[in-house]
Formats: sequence, structure tokens, C-alpha cells
Amino acid sequence: MLGRSRYAPTLGAVMAVALMSTSCRDKDVVTESYATMAEAREAGAPGRAELPQGVPEGVYEIRTASDLNSGRRWGLFNFQQTDADAIGAVLAPEEISLEGIECDIPGRIEWWPTLLRGQVNAEHAKAAGLQAYRSRQGGLIVVVNWKQGRAYYWKG
Repeated sequence: MLGRSRYAPTLGAVMAVALMSTSCRDKDVVTESYATMAEAREAGAPGRAELPQGVPEGVYEIRTASDLNSGRRWGLFNFQQTDADAIGAVLAPEEISLEGIECDIPGRIEWWPTLLRGQVNAEHAKAAGLQAYRSRQGGLIVVVNWKQGRAYYWKG
């Protein structure tokens, strides 16, 4: 037994299984991009529950990601200030805290902000101008930067 542990094959097997299970986990995540809500509607995105119900026609630069196996989904869109009230109507009126909230998004979704990956730091999110809500329908967490006119949403 010079230089080799009798546990080396077992440890290697465990590491291989762990690597395979995490690398295959998000293989069925589908991403889509739409320039406008009209384009998203034409593609059937609202009907597939990829967008929060009731999002106004004026939203644009829409990105969605959906896990075909688990129902997890993420997305973002921009909106004009003239649509802020319509966006607010999609949300439950009370703001929620992001303390203890986790966003389990695949690392390959490059358009998702670092600030909202993994365990969300509520203090940093608030400092960045983000406010969190629950959607009125669909069980989504929706994080909005009202000044920038951008919303992020997910369901884990």
C-alpha cells in the first residue's frame, strides 16, 4: 500500500456520481428571448406559464428559462414607467423580505443577475433598489427595480 489509500476507488466513485448528478440536473432547462410581449404571445409564452399572468403588452426585452422536468422557471422583462401600475396589479400589494430566500437557477443562464443567485442577500438587494413581492397568481417571487423598469421572477 505504498502511496495509495484503500478508499481511493470509493471516493472517486462517489465524486463521479455527484458530478454526474449535478451536471445532468439542469439539462432540460429551455431558454427563450423575445423582443416584445407581442412576440412572446405569438410564440405562446404566456400560455405556457412562462410569464406572470397579467403582464401588460408594453413589456419588452423578455427572457425566460423553464425546467421541463421540475416546473422551475425564471424570467425577466423591462417595462416603461407608464406600465408600472399595470405591473403592480400583477403583484400582491405587500412587499416581502428576501431574507432567507434562495434562487436555484442554473449557472448557464447568463442573463440572470449574480445578486439573485443562490441565497439572496436581502440587504444587498435592497441597496440595489430591488423590492420583492409575490405574484397574485402562479406562486412566483417577483423582484422589481421600479426606477430602472426591470422585473425578475422565479418559481422554485
